[in-house]
Amino acid sequence: MFYVIFRRKDKETTLKVILFYIIYCVLNEVLLIFLSHLRSIEAIFIVFSSFTLIEFTFFCLFFRYALPTRFIKNAIPILWVIFLIFSTIDIFYINKERNFDSFTAGIENILIILLCIYYLAVHLKGNYNLSIYSTFDFWVIIAFLIYLSGTFFLYIMAQNMLNDRKFLIQYNIINAVFNILKDILLAIAMLMKPTDETKGRKATDLDKLLNFNLKN
Repeated sequence: MFYVIFRRKDKETTLKVILFYIIYCVLNEVLLIFLSHLRSIEAIFIVFSSFTLIEFTFFCLFFRYALPTRFIKNAIPILWVIFLIFSTIDIFYINKERNFDSFTAGIENILIILLCIYYLAVHLKGNYNLSIYSTFDFWVIIAFLIYLSGTFFLYIMAQNMLNDRKFLIQYNIINAVFNILKDILLAIAMLMKPTDETKGRKATDLDKLLNFNLKN
């Protein structure tokens, strides 16, 4: 709703990626509710497993557009292929009990958190530190950095604790709290207007900044 109301004429690709990601999450939840009523365990496992890979794909696209440096353009496809191979191995060889794929979700969280830290490091050490708080990309990064950091250990423990009622109650409460925080920050991102400096940002400038930081 915020995207449609406030960004109808905006052409920022990063926010479009986040918009489609949110739509996918909603549709995924609806599908899981439907499958839970049918009690289709195999179908639910496939939806859960595919969600992790598709979610990581959305994040790869976001970072590719948010930081269009040579490093990101070369690293993102490699990371995606490695994660695809790892997810496939986990589905067919590691997670044979068809439980929540905690290990794959944990690897995904670590990779995304590292990409978020990389984004902040590049911008905060460069000439963009004065305007980074007024950009929508920053609020998207902070939203997922807080959410993934807060729910990281929940996902790691979920595979072996799904039969524990107390854990499920704590899981739902903690996950809901961080989901609300994430949604509030994403709403702020949708409200932000691109500044002139953000519009004029070029990949070549970021490449020079990255090369300078690596040398130092």
